[in-house]
Formats: sequence, structure tokens, C-alpha cells
Amino acid sequence: MSEPLLVGRVGRSFGVRGYGRVQLLSDNPARFLGDIGETFLLRASSRFLKGAPSKSRSLVLEDARDQSGVLLVKWAGIDSPEALREIAGWEILWEGEDDWVPEESDAERLDDLVGFAVLDVETGQRVGTVAGYYDRSGQDLLSIQTQGGQEVLCPFVQPLVPEIDREKGEVTVLWSIVGTSG
Repeated sequence: MSEPLLVGRVGRSFGVRGYGRVQLLSDNPARFLGDIGETFLLRASSRFLKGAPSKSRSLVLEDARDQSGVLLVKWAGIDSPEALREIAGWEILWEGEDDWVPEESDAERLDDLVGFAVLDVETGQRVGTVAGYYDRSGQDLLSIQTQGGQEVLCPFVQPLVPEIDREKGEVTVLWSIVGTSG
């Protein structure tokens, strides 16, 4: 089985029946809306734990809807705002196969790039490895772990990431700009 995919974060409650807002972190616009009846893994975010052991639980998605641009979900067994508060801020992970394919032929799935070698476009030298990514509303960022173990964040835009070679497992970046940020 592959690594669970982070697809959302539990937000504040909505109403009195256990519905809650979800911050969508998936590139799949139908995530949740097309997954009613599926089981998701919910995990306490490490930023809330402060050294405590990690908490997690599996929950079945009972309902999901778009309410004026806000994604609302209802989890089976979460029937009140108080119950939802217990999992507010938790990460929502998808453990099943993620077979969604973007409609745009040139769209890249950031989670597919993790582990790729990072090469400097100007020198061809390896400068690090894609260690992860940050899915931000304003700009997606690649997390690059340099050869020296330092994290460098690179905006995922064509001028800075001009080429991705999936067959070779390589991402080419404009390191003269990106490498100065670390």
C-alpha cells in the first residue's frame, strides 16, 4: 500500500448536526464530494501535539456538499459541534488508490515528484532531492532537501521549475535563484 495522501484539514463546525468545514488540500476538485461512504484516516496534526503521542482515527464520510464555495463534510459518528471540535485541525488522509488524473495534460501532481532528483538547469549538477511540498492557496512550494541536508523552498512555477522528466525522476530548477533562499 502506498503512503497515505494528505487531502484536507478539519475546520470549524457548521450548524448543530456535526457538519464541519474542510480545508481542501487535494488537487482533485471532486475529493470528498465523490467519496461519500469511503473511509478516511484522520490524524492529529503534529503542530498541536507538542511532544504527545500521535492520535489518529478512521472515519467514514457520511455526507459532503459545497455550501456557497465552502466545503462541508459530515463524518459518521460525529453528530455535534462538540464532537467535531475534538478533531478540529486534524489532517485528513486518503489511504486508497488515488487514480485521479488532472484534465490539463501539462498539470503536475506534486506528490508524484517526491523523491525526484533536483538538478540545476544551468550546470546540470544535482543539488538535492524533492522532499515534499506545501500546497498553499497562493502558490504551491516544492520542499528541496539539499545535499547538505538543508530545506530550500521553491515556488512551483515554470520559470523556476522549467522541466520535469518523469522517466528519469528528475526536476530541473533555476538554482541560481532558488538556491539563494536557503
